[in-house]
Amino acid sequence: MKFSVLALLALACAVLATDEIDWSKVRPMSRMPQYWRRLPKDILKQYLSEVRSLPASVRGNSRIVNGYIAAPGQFPYQIALLSNQATGGAGLCGGSVLSANYILTAAHCVDTGTIGGLVIYGAEDRTNANEPNQVRIAFEQSGIRLHPNWNPALIRYDIATVRVVSPVTFSARIQPVTLPRLSDVGNDFAGLIGTVSGFGRFSDSVPEASTVLRYVNNPIQTNLACSLRFPGVVQPENICLSGDAGRGACQGDSGGPLTIQRDGTTVQLGVVSFGLALGCELNWPSVFARTTSFLTWIAENSDVTLLP
Repeated sequence: MKFSVLALLALACAVLATDEIDWSKVRPMSRMPQYWRRLPKDILKQYLSEVRSLPASVRGNSRIVNGYIAAPGQFPYQIALLSNQATGGAGLCGGSVLSANYILTAAHCVDTGTIGGLVIYGAEDRTNANEPNQVRIAFEQSGIRLHPNWNPALIRYDIATVRVVSPVTFSARIQPVTLPRLSDVGNDFAGLIGTVSGFGRFSDSVPEASTVLRYVNNPIQTNLACSLRFPGVVQPENICLSGDAGRGACQGDSGGPLTIQRDGTTVQLGVVSFGLALGCELNWPSVFARTTSFLTWIAENSDVTLLP
């Protein structure tokens, strides 16, 4: 397996249809630059030594299994994003509900080659279209808004909004997430317990993405601490979640939300961007686009109203 940083994107083999999806052909795969080629040899040697020294029992433990299966309705802002590719494939990502018309996700989930797709709301099991609370709404290429500074070669400004073709109706299982306040800009949130949720892979040993929604809780790190694992990669517009106990995001979770609880409200601090390609359960941080760095852009590319 290549030792590289990757975006957490899952590619499928069949073009999506809103009425029928061949989920058996959805396979988490990765596509992102080889950061490690640019690392000093002594750092690369250190990282490889650390990983090889881990017990086999640790290297094989499943990452999201160290977390939990979400209760029905626990994360009403979570969506599954399925994107049709011009090449004939399809991608599985996560995302969050911004409003009845818009969702927030990672740029690498819907960038070049995406010609439209499907947003799945309110799902307990993303593969079960007959769930009474599940809603599926299409989106078109014209509804995608990538950050203008999105750089796939460096995984920077990895954020996008997507407008669906018709507004979703809110319910107990489908609700918008709360964005940080403008006054939160400059707050690093380090030390707070963050929650990341998604339908991505839940084990390095299992190639398939999870059919049910899962989540983990871990401390938010300072960017300085995160940079020790990703030197030269983590930027001010990123926020990191500790990988302690092998917990964090994995392939297929891209675009999903990193949240905290504040005064009884769920606040989204990040959008899943990238992690360690060598494995999802090796105690490396998960890295996110920091929403406080993009509040004005999100408001300009959706219909949400920012709080002071």
